[in-house]
Amino acid sequence: MGRRRRSRAGSQSLLVGKAPAATSGRKQQPVKAKGPPLPPKPVQEAYVHFVKTTCATGIQGLLEEFNDIKRSTQAIGDIPKIAFDANPLKNRYKDVLCVDESRAVLKWPEGGGDYVHANWAPIDEKRKYICTQAPIVASIDDFWRMVFQEKSKSILMLCNIVEQGKKKCEQYWPEEPNGEAQYGPVSVKVKLSREYLKYITRTTLTVADGTDAFDVEHLQWKDWPDRGVPLDVHTCVKLIDLLAKIPPTTIHCSAGIGRTGTIVGLDMALTKLKSGQKVSLKETVIDLRAHRHGSVQMDIQYLYMHRVLLAEAVAKGIVPEVEIADFVSQYEALCKERGFMF
Repeated sequence: MGRRRRSRAGSQSLLVGKAPAATSGRKQQPVKAKGPPLPPKPVQEAYVHFVKTTCATGIQGLLEEFNDIKRSTQAIGDIPKIAFDANPLKNRYKDVLCVDESRAVLKWPEGGGDYVHANWAPIDEKRKYICTQAPIVASIDDFWRMVFQEKSKSILMLCNIVEQGKKKCEQYWPEEPNGEAQYGPVSVKVKLSREYLKYITRTTLTVADGTDAFDVEHLQWKDWPDRGVPLDVHTCVKLIDLLAKIPPTTIHCSAGIGRTGTIVGLDMALTKLKSGQKVSLKETVIDLRAHRHGSVQMDIQYLYMHRVLLAEAVAKGIVPEVEIADFVSQYEALCKERGFMF
């Protein structure tokens, strides 16, 4: 046997995965756990401003804000709604108005009538939503005419066909796997259906008119109660991020103002925050209501919008969770009181 060779390090042992002991005499700093990379400073400042303003205003202050919004925007005044008044059989609700200035006007095919209960709501210079009511029997064909005309690549449905025993929407797309149906000049075929997120079904539909065809992503959120709010505070942001990649989006709930307005208003606010602009949801909702009258229907939906943005500030690592704890506690207590949280 040959002699065992000694390491050049002499008697010093080398331990795998363990750094040599520090010899400088300086105290080592603890290694911080890595979180998500922080966004640019202007974005952080915009979120911090929103968090501080929201928490300072509090639940009661925000409820009062919402009442102010309703007082200043609910009355239609002399805003024209001629098309709405001329088509009563195509309106799901008599008191959910469709103003002329921002309405989606049908031009295809010629001679088919130009009215559908829908309004454009801009997010920025490049993106906008088509906010519409859930189709009724008399408007299903018009709904698909609009989707095809505007080449709407995504549809977000925020209601169920039946809710609390009441019909809230017609079944306006084929139910069966690989199903196909004709709606006026537009054929719609199911290409693929799968669960996308919890309580959300994503169905890829192929729409065609005989000469042209394209795919539409149909997403249905199934657990958002009418005139209420869901438990989840992160899904909204995930959906908004997805929809930003497949515009323009046609969005509806039953009336097309409550749940619909909540999502669109959140997208407006998130877009501003991402660019480092300060956000007031009061101003956001007032602006949105100028395009889609009555958007963000309930005060609890207004509070939910704030809750989602607070959660986003925490998720981005901009503020610690403890900073929003009091607001969250009061918000959840109100949700339980109103039966939206158990």
